Amino acid sequence: MDSSLSTLYETFRQPLLRYVRYKTNNAHVAEDIVQEVFIKAFQSIDTLKETQKFQSWLYAIASNTINDYFRKHKIDVTDETDVSDDEALYESIMRELDCCLSTFMETLSPMQHDVLQAVYFDELTLNEYAEKNGLNISTVKSHSKRAKTALKSLLEVCCRFENNSRNEIVDFHKNDTMCHNQCIRK
Repeated sequence: MDSSLSTLYETFRQPLLRYVRYKTNNAHVAEDIVQEVFIKAFQSIDTLKETQKFQSWLYAIASNTINDYFRKHKIDVTDETDVSDDEALYESIMRELDCCLSTFMETLSPMQHDVLQAVYFDELTLNEYAEKNGLNISTVKSHSKRAKTALKSLLEVCCRFENNSRNEIVDFHKNDTMCHNQCIRK
């Protein structure tokens, strides 16, 4: 394999695998589909007009290959498999960060932990949380902001995040040693 194709493969394999694994809910099938996607991409790379759009082109090939797989195996596309690419990628990233996030949440003050738990996991608004607990909304906002800042700092120690042009996280890479050390510490 030519070095530029090898670089593309190394760059996009893991995020693409995460995406396909989420869509298919099967690690073995995901591996096969990702291999097929790269074969298709490399065979038709000369048809790509704008090289800066390689990633979106690759994900389009992946979506089509996943749909082909579902059709071939007569698998109905359900609400769970029919999600937007961004949502699928986000969910995949969040699942992989879960072990760190749970551990890091435990390091927060009780108030910070509770407000993040309520707002991001129990889906209350900040106002609802403030009312429910008899707190001033500005106090709740302050604790929420400090908690998010603390979590971000902890996550940045164990992971390197990649952002798109809108500063949204599109992928991450774990520093396995740091992440492991941080996650097992309680």
